Amino acid sequence: MATILAAFRSFAGALLPSLAIAATLTGCLGGGGDADAGDEDTEITSGDEGEETGGDETTTPPGDEPVVEVGGEAQSAGPCGKVATFSFARSGETKIASIGGEPVAWFTHGGYSVRMAGPSRTLGASTAASSVTTTTWVRTLSEPFDAEKTSEETLSAWLNAARGVNCEAGTQDVIAISYDYVEGGSKDARYALGADFHDFLGIAWDPIDAKSILADLGLEGALDCSGYMRLVWGSRANFTYDGADASLPLSLKSVPGHLPRTSEDMYRSGPGRIVVPFRTQPAGAAPFQGAPTMTELAAIEPGDLVFFDSQCNYTIATALLCGKDAGAISHVGMFVGRDNGGNYRFISSRSQANGPTVGNTGGWSIFNAGVDGTGSYPQRFRGARRL
Repeated sequence: MATILAAFRSFAGALLPSLAIAATLTGCLGGGGDADAGDEDTEITSGDEGEETGGDETTTPPGDEPVVEVGGEAQSAGPCGKVATFSFARSGETKIASIGGEPVAWFTHGGYSVRMAGPSRTLGASTAASSVTTTTWVRTLSEPFDAEKTSEETLSAWLNAARGVNCEAGTQDVIAISYDYVEGGSKDARYALGADFHDFLGIAWDPIDAKSILADLGLEGALDCSGYMRLVWGSRANFTYDGADASLPLSLKSVPGHLPRTSEDMYRSGPGRIVVPFRTQPAGAAPFQGAPTMTELAAIEPGDLVFFDSQCNYTIATALLCGKDAGAISHVGMFVGRDNGGNYRFISSRSQANGPTVGNTGGWSIFNAGVDGTGSYPQRFRGARRL
């Protein structure tokens, strides 16, 4: 059946050239090949995208380094101050910590990532038309959170320490770390298909589920989309607590509690939980252009991984032509927050941008449809996972 479908896709592309995307979609294949081959990055240049929708933009001056500005007001109380008692409540798979009835942290059963309310900061990059101002900070536990077994005393101690470092200069969280690698960043990375985190670093890697893998020195300084996420989440420590550096364990293929190599495997079996299940348009249904619904957008928080099918655009293809399961996933990025235009902005490594970007080269780095329902990545959005 897969062979027949592939042949039909090829035939349809040849028969209907006017519906073909103008550029080859090259760069983060999710699966179906060797796990160490990496992903193919989504590249979309289907004509002039024009300006983003959703509001006014503030342009960062060209040549400036990425900006991570934290509000200058005193933080001894409020988002950083230690407290004797947090109150905790359970909502489904999430445990919420509050101070005086105000939620300040969210822990996900089975996940490493912890989302916290902290001091306001502005994130921007030299080539991004929009900046993101947010009070959300994301750090990771040293092991997956267990909502049944982890005591509130343990959570309180960790949370007091984490809230404190949110206000310490030089202690980056996951989102700030990701901006180090964008255009003009302190560790500006280029793009290369198949470049994993250890290739970027030029070091060998000993996976838990495979023999040692040497770095490809030709890929040093480069990252593909999933390699970039693995560098940010698994190679860089975002917090040191009780003598342990917090980062996610990495694997080559799917291993429980580990972040695997490809975008498809990240979606299927990464740590944490899926917050937006793989979505496709049922045959015969009214066109929805692939863009996430308001309910789906509301389920996605900063730090969540977002997944795309680079091979299929619902605005120009029938439901039959688009993949029906997570095997279609071929690109991954991370939601960093809503930008100053109100759009849902993500960061990812892409070939046309030649590396990690929050800018709009090769398609706007947003996955909401915008007021006019346009945008390349919204039409290819397929799901989201909280690590």
